[in-house]
Amino acid sequence: MKQKFPQSERYHGVVPLWWFAAVFLFQTIFFVPRLIAAEKTVIIFRSQQIAAYNEAILGFEEGCKEKNISIKTIYDLHGDTEEGKRIIQMVRKDGTKPDAILAVGVLAATLAKEHFSDIPVIFCMVINHDRFNLQGANITGISSEASIEDQFAVLKEILGPHKNIGVIYDPLKTRKIVAQANIVAKQFGFNLVKSEVVLEKEVVSALKNITPKIDALWLIPDSTVITKNTLSSIPKIIQDRRVPVFSTSDVMVKAGALVSVSPDYKHTGIQAAQLVQRLLTDPPSTSLGIQQPKKLKLTLNTQTAKTIGINLLFIQSYPDVVLYPQ
Repeated sequence: MKQKFPQSERYHGVVPLWWFAAVFLFQTIFFVPRLIAAEKTVIIFRSQQIAAYNEAILGFEEGCKEKNISIKTIYDLHGDTEEGKRIIQMVRKDGTKPDAILAVGVLAATLAKEHFSDIPVIFCMVINHDRFNLQGANITGISSEASIEDQFAVLKEILGPHKNIGVIYDPLKTRKIVAQANIVAKQFGFNLVKSEVVLEKEVVSALKNITPKIDALWLIPDSTVITKNTLSSIPKIIQDRRVPVFSTSDVMVKAGALVSVSPDYKHTGIQAAQLVQRLLTDPPSTSLGIQQPKKLKLTLNTQTAKTIGINLLFIQSYPDVVLYPQ
């Protein structure tokens, strides 16, 4: 005989299932719109198509993953000021306002600062950013140069007991860097031998005059000193006189410098994503100032080392070392 259960007992195991389903549906309906609304959007202005810029953007995209930050659009300014202004005006007329802007390169950074004062702007890949007055209540940046302390620490490893470090600079462009370096040099036991130039045509003469007095030449990001013309003449003079060149750019190493200490471009992008997240999760903050790059790389020119007779075997085992030519 089939046993009959009271109505309440027959559905004893079914009611909780319906209850959990209802609760889940309620949570989904209630929370999903909030998550969607909380998603933050960023647009990117890239000064132009350069491999280093693209590497930084790749790192930024990677850094934004799983942080609820969506990259809406990447705008390329094609290295043209007027084109850049046209693109920025187009973006401003668009009704959809991003939560933050990433500006990659000096053109993008200066135009973003000029046209957006009500949105956090994070810039990177700007060489010698001090020259461009990239400061403001909504401006955050990552320096494109390693700190002078980090640079001189590597230089001391390579030079050993040698003391005299030469630098050629235009005081109108890099006086501040050289003044800081003069203080740091003393901390490392270096003597900074300075040579001022105000015109590109003075560089070769200054170089010939300074090389007999120095143990190494420190090339800083000075647009009077480092030009297309001087890039072809500096390496030849230096190698003829067997003076090691130390720089802040791997481009200079490929042109013949011995070593450079520079930011890891991809990690610069990741660091920029971290700054965006901090700014957008702490609404009162609109600027975090200028940050130092968190990850650096050494680029060594093994051919130059052989030519001028410097043994770099001890430093090749360091982490994040790139050898050129490969």
